Amino acid sequence: MFPVTHSILSQHALASEILPLYFRESTPSCRLLVRGMNDTYLIRSGGSEYILRAYRHNHRSLSDILHELDLLQYLHGQGVGVSTPLARYDSQFLSEVLAPEGNRYLAVFTYAPGTFRPLTSEIARSYGQAAARLHRAMKFFESNYHRHHINLKYLLEDRVPWILPLLNHRPKDQLFVSQIGHFLQQQIDKMSPSLNWGLCHGDLNGGNCHIDNDGRVTFFDFDCEGPGWPAYDVAVFNWSVRDMPDRSVALKLWQEYLDAYQSEMPLSAADTTAIPYFVAARQIWLVGLHCEHADEWTYGNLNDAYFDRRLRILQELVKEQKWDIMGW
Repeated sequence: MFPVTHSILSQHALASEILPLYFRESTPSCRLLVRGMNDTYLIRSGGSEYILRAYRHNHRSLSDILHELDLLQYLHGQGVGVSTPLARYDSQFLSEVLAPEGNRYLAVFTYAPGTFRPLTSEIARSYGQAAARLHRAMKFFESNYHRHHINLKYLLEDRVPWILPLLNHRPKDQLFVSQIGHFLQQQIDKMSPSLNWGLCHGDLNGGNCHIDNDGRVTFFDFDCEGPGWPAYDVAVFNWSVRDMPDRSVALKLWQEYLDAYQSEMPLSAADTTAIPYFVAARQIWLVGLHCEHADEWTYGNLNDAYFDRRLRILQELVKEQKWDIMGW
């Protein structure tokens, strides 16, 4: 068999061979919804909708996945709005298939009620409050399963080496990425003893939740969850609005989110100070992820326009925060 980087599992085979393990009273439909780090399928059965996730081969360990599924069940039991895993008829939560690239795990989740809503001040406040409540609930979760950590290795050390070779034709930007990577590692490492540490969602960018007509927030896609700095989780929202064309609107939405979060769970002074550093680390993490998986997501997307846009945010942060990245 010729080597495969990442396959797409047949939605027809999933419907006929996997979904009967979960649904017996109807004939469920299965449609590929999103192709990404993992692949997401929309399931319709008995008038209800569900989500099937096909985990990427070797992306997460079995322990990582079981930790995630345990966490979701725990949060649901605590009254937190989350998409929860659905058990098969044999009470197992995971299925496993042999794909061309190797074994892949499958899980089915409830569909988050409501819908994605464009950011407004009201939505930013709802999201900030819900994120704080999520963090508060996750404080008390315990699991027998190991989970990857959202640490400097995960955010920076493992990412920068993937970026630098793709900037060989832009030596000034290559040097800039190297310098800011070292600078952020040094600064966050220096601050870390005074920062709070706890379980994080890992991707609270505003898009991984649905909001219903009553304003209730339901979170989903906990694939990036793990022990880390809650200030990083908060910073991800700041990062997500920095691409908005109107900077004043972005700042207002960020302040609404932050104020709402702190009304539920105040941040320490150290955590607040760390937020810009984590915004920059988030950007490097994302660019590094794209570069690492370019053999699947295509090198064509990693063109000069891409790097212009992604590095601009880092350059603006350096100027805004008056960081001396040359002296790291």
